[in-house]
Amino acid sequence: MAGTNTPDSVTAKPGATCHPLGPIVYRLDSRRPGTARLIAAVMLGGCTALLSVAAWMTPAGEGMGSHQQLGFPPCSMLTLVGYPCPTCGMTTAFAFTVRGELRSAFNAQPAGLVLALITVIAASLSLSIVVTGKVWAVNWYRVSPTRVTLAAVLLVLGGWAYKLAAGLMFGTLPVGR
Repeated sequence: MAGTNTPDSVTAKPGATCHPLGPIVYRLDSRRPGTARLIAAVMLGGCTALLSVAAWMTPAGEGMGSHQQLGFPPCSMLTLVGYPCPTCGMTTAFAFTVRGELRSAFNAQPAGLVLALITVIAASLSLSIVVTGKVWAVNWYRVSPTRVTLAAVLLVLGGWAYKLAAGLMFGTLPVGR
């Protein structure tokens, strides 16, 4: 495809409309498939370990506090102020997500649900690299890193806002009791 910023191995179907800057995500042969497979295997191992720990844990019925099963102390902000911190409920959301209880995961922490699903996707993509040696690439001309970062911050803050609003509405926060 002459005149585009996509690799030669990425071709469009005849009659398909292509963006001038190419696809957002594409696959290509790695120049070093052994190294790509090794990095993907490490990433797959990390994602699998994270999801395995979440599966081992019992999700806290209150929607937060599951991390204490790992030996961590209760949330300092929740203890001192009575309001959850921006990450309260993340561990519980992961524990619910691996059990397929997506509604409970959302109620525990919406951002945690999204991050757990992203972890599952990352594990799947890593497995595909381990098997095929072909890597996934993001076309950063089409995806702004600044917007990705902003979206991640807004996701966490939005999840926190939901957690606060739901806790105050239903009286589940220590300050509302």
